[in-house]
Amino acid sequence: MNINTVLIVALIIILIIMLFKPHVTVVETNPVQPVKPIVIHPSYVKPVGGCAGTQYGCCPNGVTARMNPAGTNC
Repeated sequence: MNINTVLIVALIIILIIMLFKPHVTVVETNPVQPVKPIVIHPSYVKPVGGCAGTQYGCCPNGVTARMNPAGTNC
């Protein structure tokens, strides 16, 4: 083989590699799982300042803040 044949073969190999390189797909073996957010319901949060710190006071359980004067959320 002469130098021209070697160069042509090398260029063909490089072109083939460049053509197929963008088509390679990487597959993750350990995908990241979504994290479920922690939601704290407002009625379970102890009011700052105790029952005196809420507009309508607390429910009979002494922890949950009343949402209205009648305490319909208690």
